[in-house]
Amino acid sequence: MVYGIVTIGPAGVGKTTMCHALQIHGRLHKRGIYVVNLDPAADTLPYEPDIDVRELIRVEDAMREFGYGPNGGLIYCMEYLAMHLEWLEDKISEFGEDDTLLFDCPGQIELYTHLRAMPQLVRALQESCHVKLCATFLVDAVSIDQPAKFVAAALAGLSAMLQLPVPHVTVLSKSDALGDEAKLEAFLEEGSAVLFVRNQNQIRDEEGRTPNRSHDRLHDAICSVLDDHAMLSYVPFTVKDEDAAAHVLAFCDHLTMYSENAEVNIPRDLDGDSGIDPSVSFPGLG
Repeated sequence: MVYGIVTIGPAGVGKTTMCHALQIHGRLHKRGIYVVNLDPAADTLPYEPDIDVRELIRVEDAMREFGYGPNGGLIYCMEYLAMHLEWLEDKISEFGEDDTLLFDCPGQIELYTHLRAMPQLVRALQESCHVKLCATFLVDAVSIDQPAKFVAAALAGLSAMLQLPVPHVTVLSKSDALGDEAKLEAFLEEGSAVLFVRNQNQIRDEEGRTPNRSHDRLHDAICSVLDDHAMLSYVPFTVKDEDAAAHVLAFCDHLTMYSENAEVNIPRDLDGDSGIDPSVSFPGLG
């Protein structure tokens, strides 16, 4: 079975950078990780795509042919791809069992929250191409220090989760830009609501002003729902951390159940006794 990671999120959040990092990680560790560029508006890419939608259609083609603007042209291209899935199916059929495909998607957020093209594409990848999928929704890590931005990003992520029928993980991209490792660790351990209450108290203490109380209550209510029901899971990522790519990949492998049937080889000593009870199972291995 081929596995896939659909990388989505707003423009400029670091989707292409993360795909490139995971591709490099795969090469270093001798794992078949390949990148599928699904952005027909991409100009230059830091990686060499193994499948490139620009071979099928480009935004410039739609703009020139129909007089669309950049946004309309991008939507047309994605709908065109959804109606010509046999092209993508033929490309994916060339990959082998246990290969992982990284789908580097466009940054137009309404593709994942409002329109039908991406949900159709995701369903086709699962049903027709038999790709075991998960999705990574990227948000800028600095948003955890800004309640309004974080709530907006969280709600967009939830909307995408409802639209795309695959398990999701939220990636806090550019986590090094936050500049406060302790705050990031506290967010991951304690949840968003606690941090925002602490953040508002700090603003009142340091700046002597009172934030908008109605907005505070709204932020707290939304974040409490997210925390109490564990609706979103988070994993930090930065290209400056050599282990970050492996961390993200481990989360995605868990969601797709990558190699869940792999057998664990236990070395035996010369007497043929490993010293381990064979009836004992080891969750997480393989």
